[in-house]
Amino acid sequence: MKTTFITLGCRLNQYETQLLKEMAEDGPYELTDLNNNPELIIVNACSVTMNAAQQARNAVRKARRAYPHATIIVTGCFPSNISTALQEADRFVSNDEKQQFFARLFSSRRRSITKFDKHTRAHVKIQTGCNHFCTYCIVPYLRSREQSRPSQEICTEIASLVQHGFSEVTLTGIHIGRYRYAQRDLVTLLQDLETLEGLQRIRLSSLNPEEISDRFISMLTSSRKICHHIHISLQSADQEVLRAMGRTYQISDIERKIKMIASQIPDCGIGADIITGFPHETEPRFKHTYNFIEALPFTYLHVFRYSPRKRTLAALLTNKVPEREKKKRSALLRHLGLRKSIEFRRRYLNKILNVLIESKRDKQTNLMVGFSDNYIRVLMPKKKKVAATFQNVLIERIDEYETFGTICENENA
Repeated sequence: MKTTFITLGCRLNQYETQLLKEMAEDGPYELTDLNNNPELIIVNACSVTMNAAQQARNAVRKARRAYPHATIIVTGCFPSNISTALQEADRFVSNDEKQQFFARLFSSRRRSITKFDKHTRAHVKIQTGCNHFCTYCIVPYLRSREQSRPSQEICTEIASLVQHGFSEVTLTGIHIGRYRYAQRDLVTLLQDLETLEGLQRIRLSSLNPEEISDRFISMLTSSRKICHHIHISLQSADQEVLRAMGRTYQISDIERKIKMIASQIPDCGIGADIITGFPHETEPRFKHTYNFIEALPFTYLHVFRYSPRKRTLAALLTNKVPEREKKKRSALLRHLGLRKSIEFRRRYLNKILNVLIESKRDKQTNLMVGFSDNYIRVLMPKKKKVAATFQNVLIERIDEYETFGTICENENA
């Protein structure tokens, strides 16, 4: 049966789609793309934001118009009332029932991946679920409670990926900093992965501020393989806004940790997620966040305008911020993030960075693209036989959004 997958949302969804693809290949299913008359279409949906939920609905409706006789299954993160709002799908499979349902459908007991289609780096799921119930977030309702994978299963999976040519992996999950299985936590898991032969880089997806312990920073400082790149789910730097969000960390503690990381690892890329326009975010409280970020060595920002989600406590809060003001604050933060990024990248002008070259080209310039250890995206002139390899790249030019360099001759990593 011709089968195609449509994946929306986060790295965790991308990983789970890859697992489903390999389960399908274990059975009598032929993987194809959306333009090749699929008989079965599986949409791995995201509903974390209102925009993401709309994208999922649009994808299903577009698929139904193109292939009226295909079977369409929606899985992943979707709201409980989607079946009444989206009647174009034939079946909805929640995250809780996903593994068992597709194991039966594909007649496969596979629990690990061996490759990552159309990617140079592989994403590896180490945990899922959330116990926190922040007031703005729908994820705990879509992903259930926290569950971590056995450490040996993760290590075996990554060893297999290395054998199939993946020398960099990204550890992903909902809260990877809360990884716990038996007596192992994230730091001990990283210590295990450090010993894997052939694995050159371990990249981490986002961490909550309270998950960045002094012990973790010590591990990051001493590691030969963990990328010098930390992405923090900060969301706000105003204590009152954080309290309204249901987030319990202290801004003073986060400031101390960020300064410690920058001091011990000067080349570390430090990014942050920020939500602006949350209820009760007055102009002075917004300024607290802006000034906090401006004063610290962040190197980029991911900025989101708050949008209420049904079933969350924040949707009931008063003192809402007007959309016009949300857009203004979002623009200010994005400009600040760009300025921080330029300042950081300029430190590497006329210097050499070790870059993993992607197999895909940059869509705008058609140049090769790759990422440094500290998450600088570099564009380079085309060169044969370098995809999926580490190359030393001389950084030659920085513009607002892009970094340009040239692969050094006879300087392969």
